[in-house]
Amino acid sequence: MVQHPRIILLGLPGSGKGTQGALIARTYGVPTFSSGEYFRNLRREGKLPAEVSAKINAGGLVSDEDVNMIVVESFLSTQEAQAGFVLDGYPRTAAQAAFLDEYLTKQNLSLTAAVYVDLPIETAFRRISGRRVCPSDGSVYNVYYSQPEREGICNLCGAPLIQREDDRDESVRTRMTTYEAVTKILTIYYGDQGKLITVDGASEPNVVFSRIRGVLDDPA
Repeated sequence: MVQHPRIILLGLPGSGKGTQGALIARTYGVPTFSSGEYFRNLRREGKLPAEVSAKINAGGLVSDEDVNMIVVESFLSTQEAQAGFVLDGYPRTAAQAAFLDEYLTKQNLSLTAAVYVDLPIETAFRRISGRRVCPSDGSVYNVYYSQPEREGICNLCGAPLIQREDDRDESVRTRMTTYEAVTKILTIYYGDQGKLITVDGASEPNVVFSRIRGVLDDPA
């Protein structure tokens, strides 16, 4: 088994990156960091500047410089991240990827692999735009794939379900367009480095993870 891997996850919103990140982190004993979740938490706590919050709601990207600084200060520089990590949602641009490479090199470290969870854009769109969340207990449903027993009502606590602002159709379309225009370039970036692992995101999560683990543990 590979020891203390340093992994980044690539893929459309809704491709299952978060699920695979959790499996990788648990299996290899490394921490995981989701930049999207981190920004949402800052916004929920009222610590995110209004202009940044508005950009995220519209499906846009925060500036490379701001993202780099936040990821380093809040995660990469921490002691727990020194022995390996999983990054979900970062880097998202070639400039961020170059910054990460430079940062790791200065620490005498290198990236182990970039895992690309490939999924058709329409499938990813339905996974995200169809998502409904319980504000009370955090349960997640989907109007296309996993509907609650009563429409719009949480099975567990009976609270009305909500749709997050950045899960609305227009925002999701913008995020998908941004991905196609910017982030997918990273598959080429890491492919040229020989560090890209591509898996079929339409498969069952355990099948996807089996493929990832097979390549990580036996890269030859």
